[in-house]
Amino acid sequence: MFRSPGLYGVTVDYQDDGPLLMQKRADIAHSAAVLSEKCNLLKYERHSGKSQSTELGRIASHHYATYNSMSTYNQHLQPTMSTLELIRVFALSNEFKLIPVRQDEKVELGKLLEKVPIPVEESVEEPAAKINVLLQAYISQLKLDGFVLVADMIFVQQSAGRILRTIYEICLKRGWLIPICAALDLCIMVDKQLRASNTPLRQFRGVPADVIRKAEGKQFPWYRYFDLAT
Repeated sequence: MFRSPGLYGVTVDYQDDGPLLMQKRADIAHSAAVLSEKCNLLKYERHSGKSQSTELGRIASHHYATYNSMSTYNQHLQPTMSTLELIRVFALSNEFKLIPVRQDEKVELGKLLEKVPIPVEESVEEPAAKINVLLQAYISQLKLDGFVLVADMIFVQQSAGRILRTIYEICLKRGWLIPICAALDLCIMVDKQLRASNTPLRQFRGVPADVIRKAEGKQFPWYRYFDLAT
């Protein structure tokens, strides 16, 4: 803090605070506690300075979710949300705030909007639409042309499992059955890189594409494969 006082907001008011800057450190801790309290991540007694973590706080800590993202989830999650709506909430996560929509990406993003299975309501100009499309493109194993777009998709993919598990546990804690099932399905889709409508045969290398296409076209339940004779 002494080496870079401007970075930590150490103004002239803290010059007499001593070598350990105890008051400044206490102010930082107080500000963090107040922000966490607003997001229901902890219970904070301002007079005594005591704090107690809430269940949401433990979920955020376990999955390294930022308080901004937790605030977004508290604001937007509802007890009857579908898969489409959960993906939209996922795209609003604070972790993706620095991913912009670049001018040279709009054409490819527009093509991807037509290919992804779940419709995207936002326009290609909005960053949330880009995150939505990249998540679905990863699950559907769609090929991307732009190198920067591929790098963004890798970042989305690396964060997706953690964020979706956070959303799943929040819904589980609140007892919301519909979004619980939708979030769990999304977690499995990201982990296996398969849509719910895809046949598990896609996980096996060497299976001919026409066999996969016919299996998915007939919508034959997976458990029935064990009843088939050789």
